[in-house]
Amino acid sequence: MTKFDTKETLVSIAKTGFSTIPFAGTALTELVFDYNGRVKQNRLNKFIEILAKSITQETDVNIDNIKTEDFSDLFESILKRVVTTKSEEKLNRFKDIIVQELNNPTNETELLDLYLDLITILSEKELFILFEHRHFNSKFQRETNKKRELERELSSILEEQKKENFITENSKVESLEGKLKVEIKELKEKLDPLKKNRKADHYGITNQKFMFHKQRLYSKGLLLDYGIGSIGYKAFEIMSITEFGEEFLGFIMSNN
Repeated sequence: MTKFDTKETLVSIAKTGFSTIPFAGTALTELVFDYNGRVKQNRLNKFIEILAKSITQETDVNIDNIKTEDFSDLFESILKRVVTTKSEEKLNRFKDIIVQELNNPTNETELLDLYLDLITILSEKELFILFEHRHFNSKFQRETNKKRELERELSSILEEQKKENFITENSKVESLEGKLKVEIKELKEKLDPLKKNRKADHYGITNQKFMFHKQRLYSKGLLLDYGIGSIGYKAFEIMSITEFGEEFLGFIMSNN
């Protein structure tokens, strides 16, 4: 299939898909295709060019899937989102998803539609914040808790030594103390550098905007407030990624 044929096929599928939508079909077709020079038309044209170029450059794209019912539904769904965004990053994300679905079609159409909604709604800054919070998962919490337990154990040993007023040399206590210090040091070196990811400065935004973005991600089920109810922490200060957030990130990254 030539580049021209690919582009014409994509446009044809889009027109057909819009025309089958009750009531809104005609309006959508006119909005997207009949008013040349308008913003939405330009956005669509730009996306079709990006997509056609990618498909014709890729040697392993399964073009045969382009006329399947599932792909037609996906393509229609993405086009309706394309005309609402001016983000170059989002256009490329949509393009990558289409190419991926041509090669490896998914059966989870409802989940895919949800992912498309999130890509459309979330800003690139919010996606970056989510990406940087990928470290704050269940493993991070386990290691953080382990570090606290080790610190408490070390503190207890040091307090006992202080009470007894003696210095242990080459003893089991000294050996345990040294082992605890090494483990704590290793965990600190691993965990402490990640603290910046929970600071607004890391993203070049104000604390107010950072809070807003985190609340948005929280409302979509992508982040959770891990510090809620903990002494010394404010609401939405200590955020962790949810399992759904990890799955969504995995979807985005697999299409890059």
